[in-house]
Amino acid sequence: MTNLATKLGIETETKAPAGMVLIPASDFLMGSDNGSEVEKPMHKVYVEAFYLDTTPVTNRQFTAFVEATGYRTTAERLEKIVQTQEGGVQLAEQLAGISWRTFATPDRQDHPVIYVSWHDAEAYAKWSGKRLPTEAEWEKAARGGLEGKLFPWGDEAPGEGFANWNRAQKDPQAVPPTTPVASFQPNCYGLHDMAGNVWEWCADWYLDPYYVLSPSENPKGPERGQYRVRRGASWNIREDFRLRCSNRGAMLPDRAWPNLGFRCAMSVTDKR
Repeated sequence: MTNLATKLGIETETKAPAGMVLIPASDFLMGSDNGSEVEKPMHKVYVEAFYLDTTPVTNRQFTAFVEATGYRTTAERLEKIVQTQEGGVQLAEQLAGISWRTFATPDRQDHPVIYVSWHDAEAYAKWSGKRLPTEAEWEKAARGGLEGKLFPWGDEAPGEGFANWNRAQKDPQAVPPTTPVASFQPNCYGLHDMAGNVWEWCADWYLDPYYVLSPSENPKGPERGQYRVRRGASWNIREDFRLRCSNRGAMLPDRAWPNLGFRCAMSVTDKR
């Protein structure tokens, strides 16, 4: 698909940073009146122009960060084992030494990095001179300029050719069935994997009724909370409604799962 900003002739004075695209400033309709209660009400939000990574951060990129800084992820530093169930699949935060390194093998360098907590994502973003996107920025970008559509590609029900979803992991130690980034067609902004593959951390604290309280310009989430926002769904979700642009998710910021990654944003004024 053609990048919508290019199609509409929207440009900035300088090019977008490598691996990023410009998301132009505009109003958009955020949320859904036909989704879950936490997506209501649909409301108009103005978001300033910003840049967003075209794909989730990969194992290759995260390895460069770790090699440059010696950073150790939350999962590597924790000694406890935390297990839960999601979509009928058992997930382990740390089991027998599992961390992002376990699956960052030579043949998976272009897969999204996984087993990264919100804190890990934030550390990488700062190191790279970027930041995590706000929830509003993320949803605006996912919609790709297609107002009122369900999915990043439109209203057509997702099949195997649209996103990586409805897959299973045999056990927590098996290789998670992620796909290399950019394996599927981008949306109209030129963004890949805005639905499926891995959930993506956002900067905001999460609050169920936040849309009732949020400002109409550049909302950044509540000032405090227990959970951080995650968006986009992942390879193991079973219900296609969770791939919708308006679908909201949340996770404790110190959790790290095989279906959770991130991508970075940058304010236009911060471009180097």
